[in-house]
Amino acid sequence: MDKQIYDIIELFHNEKVQYEIKKIRSDDNDNRWVIFVDSPKGKFVIKIAANDFTSKERVNGWVKIIDAYRDLGYYSPAIMKSRNNNYAETALFHSKRCIIWEEEYAKYNLRNKLDKSVYIDADGKYVYYNDILSFLGKVAQKHYDFISYKSGWVRFEPFGTNENTDEITQCIKTFDALIREKTPHHITRWKKIYSLFEENKKELIKIYKNLPTSVFQSDHFGDNLLLDEKGHFKGVIDYNLSGKDTVINVFLYTVLYGYRCNGSQITDSNILPEYNSKFQDSVIQNILNALKYLRKFYTFNKDEAQAILPLYKYISCIEYRQIEAFKKYQNDDQKLSLLFDTMEKEFLRKDDRFYSIMLKK
Repeated sequence: MDKQIYDIIELFHNEKVQYEIKKIRSDDNDNRWVIFVDSPKGKFVIKIAANDFTSKERVNGWVKIIDAYRDLGYYSPAIMKSRNNNYAETALFHSKRCIIWEEEYAKYNLRNKLDKSVYIDADGKYVYYNDILSFLGKVAQKHYDFISYKSGWVRFEPFGTNENTDEITQCIKTFDALIREKTPHHITRWKKIYSLFEENKKELIKIYKNLPTSVFQSDHFGDNLLLDEKGHFKGVIDYNLSGKDTVINVFLYTVLYGYRCNGSQITDSNILPEYNSKFQDSVIQNILNALKYLRKFYTFNKDEAQAILPLYKYISCIEYRQIEAFKKYQNDDQKLSLLFDTMEKEFLRKDDRFYSIMLKK
């Protein structure tokens, strides 16, 4: 195995180096390693990926994204050319055909290298939250169009070459199968909710393809963030999920899944702790606050203002949170009824505040 490692290192270095290798992911269809290289020329990170969404084309696209972001004042480690003058190479590693590239060692702190007190304030909020929103707003306003492949959060089509649906469709299939197998007596209720989902989806599809897009890193969360010593955002690493995406889709999943607020402890037996209308109201307020702030950097159009509520419903009403709640309460009909009640209520939600905030003069 050492011979394979040396062969990979020699794709980028002909001088003697010190190295350390770490396995960072090991799934059936997604395997990744990193080699930390210390050479006379400096420190570098060689990355190795064997999955269906990393390709030479994508690595070449990352170079363009990094250049664009640097022009906006945001840092990412540069991708270095190999000794063959390529940004990406292929080689066998652990009997897998891998894509391999090298990056400079980041000049800012990865979030996981800092104490939480640096980037979480006294109220429990991320110091860098508004930094992230301004970053996304500036990227969105550029409407970059220099790559064609879609981001890992793509809607209505698959992301990886071995996938055949988007993530939401897969969640729907999972939820449907669970109900039919575990609680068939709830199928009538589920069919009503699924009908609301389909109705909302049809409304969204009519307008979604016309919505403004840009090119996003798409995984601007957690330990992919580069922060300064005061916890403020300076840039990102890891472009595996990057790609072209609908602007409001990126804004929404950022607030919903990247920086979702924590609800207060629920003790009322008539409220489901994991998913209830009170908590969803606070989520909506978080989205509205984020949209208001984003207007400092991004100009929304009428189509986006019209589409954002059905998009919120599409990506948040039947996803992993509801699936996990169903698994937890599958033997408790009362709790399942509360789950279904909230799902239905969210699909029927009407709220004109999105439109007024996004288009306010």
